[in-house]
Amino acid sequence: MKNVEIVWRTLADAALDGKREWNSIGDIADASSVAPSTTHQSLGRLLDIGAVRANARRGYAVVSPEKLLEALAAQRNLRVDTMVSTTLPAAQALLDDPEVDYAVSGSSAAVHYLGGRNTVADLGRRIVYTTRALTQADFPEGGDVILLTGDPVAARSWRSGYASLAQTYADLWASPGWQSAEFLRALKARLFADADWEQRASA
Repeated sequence: MKNVEIVWRTLADAALDGKREWNSIGDIADASSVAPSTTHQSLGRLLDIGAVRANARRGYAVVSPEKLLEALAAQRNLRVDTMVSTTLPAAQALLDDPEVDYAVSGSSAAVHYLGGRNTVADLGRRIVYTTRALTQADFPEGGDVILLTGDPVAARSWRSGYASLAQTYADLWASPGWQSAEFLRALKARLFADADWEQRASA
């Protein structure tokens, strides 16, 4: 993933978890493991669209988590990070290796965030992140599963076996097929059922 996406994902995941206020560029840079100068540049677009606001005390606040998440989703390009496109049995054989660290995203992670029971749609194409270097030559070609390169921040923080909520949303947005569209709709309904000012008023 590009550094800008990692910064935006860090802000989005924190906002979805209730943390909207940041004391400085340095705090955001540290959380994202991205250089402060790059972090500053990454905030430009979010400030322009009103997803983030600069505070008088030099800090920053996420004022629209929905806009922030949509910006991240629109930026996502799964093809760039895809190492392998393969069959479900081949991917499962890889994941059964205890030495392979991985996190699932897409529809499988959406089921997790929607409560653990799939009432939405067939899972469709699966998405898996791993830090292990893989090549297509080592796998049969197929469209059931894509294996993507996981970034260091993800490897450190996605300890549940699932990609973060913001990453899951962005990956669904960037995925083709009716299944991803249905899971995206379900996640959006769960996350943004109320107007944001109502969420802030009830906090």
